Amino acid sequence: MKKSTKIILSITIIMIICIISYFTYSYYQSKLTKNLKNSSWMSDNIAIVKDASLGPNIYKVYKNKNISIYNLNYQKTISQKIKELTTKMTNEYIVIYNPYGTNTLSLNIYFKDTSDFSSISYDITTDESNIPTYTNTLLSTKNTKAYQIIGLVADTNNKISLTISKNNNQSVHSSFNINMSDIELISQAQLTVTEGKSSKELAPGLYAMLGNDSDTKDYLALYDNNGIIRSEIPILSHRVQNILFKDKKMYFSISQTQIVAMNNLGEITAIYDTGKYELHNDYTFDDAGNLLVLASNTTKDTEEDCIIKINTQTKEVTEVIDFAKIFKDYVKTCQLDTESTRDEGTDGLDWLHLNSLDYVGDNLYLSSRETSSLLKIAHLSTEPQLEYIISNKNFWQDTAFASYVFEPIGDFKIHAGQHNVKYLPSSNPDEYYLHFFNNNYGVSKSQPAFNYQDISITNDNAFQGDNSYYYKYKVNEKNKTFELVDSFKVDYSGLGSSIQNLSNDNILVASGTPGLFAEYDEEHNLIKKFTAKLNKYSLYRVYKYDFTNFWFQKTT
Repeated sequence: MKKSTKIILSITIIMIICIISYFTYSYYQSKLTKNLKNSSWMSDNIAIVKDASLGPNIYKVYKNKNISIYNLNYQKTISQKIKELTTKMTNEYIVIYNPYGTNTLSLNIYFKDTSDFSSISYDITTDESNIPTYTNTLLSTKNTKAYQIIGLVADTNNKISLTISKNNNQSVHSSFNINMSDIELISQAQLTVTEGKSSKELAPGLYAMLGNDSDTKDYLALYDNNGIIRSEIPILSHRVQNILFKDKKMYFSISQTQIVAMNNLGEITAIYDTGKYELHNDYTFDDAGNLLVLASNTTKDTEEDCIIKINTQTKEVTEVIDFAKIFKDYVKTCQLDTESTRDEGTDGLDWLHLNSLDYVGDNLYLSSRETSSLLKIAHLSTEPQLEYIISNKNFWQDTAFASYVFEPIGDFKIHAGQHNVKYLPSSNPDEYYLHFFNNNYGVSKSQPAFNYQDISITNDNAFQGDNSYYYKYKVNEKNKTFELVDSFKVDYSGLGSSIQNLSNDNILVASGTPGLFAEYDEEHNLIKKFTAKLNKYSLYRVYKYDFTNFWFQKTT
């Protein structure tokens, strides 16, 4: 046989193998897709059985590896199997480790009878001497029989001690062990902690780390006041952009096109798909309970410049604002950045880069990183319109929007590259406050001719700079003015970052690029700083939640 003939034959065989492999793969993928929608198949491929490796009488879910936890059919099947299991229970309670797959450091406990319970609290202790006891009181409603306990520690044995207070003022104590030695985390088990000079107590709650850029698996991690992880929620991709609570459900993103609702047992009860829109950076609720989402319309040439509304009842997605239409003439002056790595993986004209929104009284308060501007949109539900811009005047001069820019009062350096603007009310009806993380970062790729050094912004590297700041402006719409009324220096971060006023007047600040967050007292003195090991580039944001009326009962 000639050499050329052998080559042709070899290529033909390879092509045949490839074709067969392709159709075989397509067949099995099609079959799997059908199976995942088939309740009978799902039930046959999921089991809840006792797992001796976790401990005596501890149940665990076993499922086909192709079943995603973010599948409503899977979630419903788990609920049905739990119902079947608890109907036959003879013990006082049964324990199932992380049944819905949504919280790696959790277990669910199901009681046979809670009719005489007034409250349930729990302690978690471990064999590790450096890990303090974790304590909480579970959210209790009349005759509630199921609870999720969070706060388990991976790679060690955990002892859960229950204190059940009864209506006759008596208490019953019970305990059991769960061995978490074989449980692996995606995230960091313990953060590096630096003590500050302030002696004030940290605010109660858990720090929610929203995004630690990763090339592998993505997750939401919750850390306690000692920097120990107490909850890990795996997601599909990208990062969790925010956490919202409504009607005893927790809402969070699991990818760039999906937001889910989860109940306090860890069950996913709804999945909202954004369709042709990719969500980015932030979302919130409006007064009607709809989700307002910062989004990119993937069918457009521009990105990160839309706001969509998701009806949480019907799941209908509608576009509320396309800022490229409002700023049409300005957009024509912008340039496409073809050199930099894009933040969200898209490649459109990033001329506005909205990175946060706050909805108050049918108004939206927004942060635009690319223009270093704070924006207000009024009358969102009826006729949305641009109300004002808070920015350095130089940026908007010679544009049709120069007249929208408010006048600064006093001598201070105006913000640049800011994130996470939030509205705060005032006793004066003509005034209110906006506070935010001032990155102090002067780069606008869409306007490369604009020189930030002319307005005293010298930082042009996202990862290296002198300082970022906590900023608080007082805004007077009647006089069309703004002034800096509070600020302090924080660790520099050119990109992702956040601020939050906490319940005890502490201020939480997250600096994304160095991978840290810190809690300060009202005098701006550091109480404690937490530093994470970065997976790749940076953290996104960190907020603190006490999870009352979701997992926990408010205690006095």
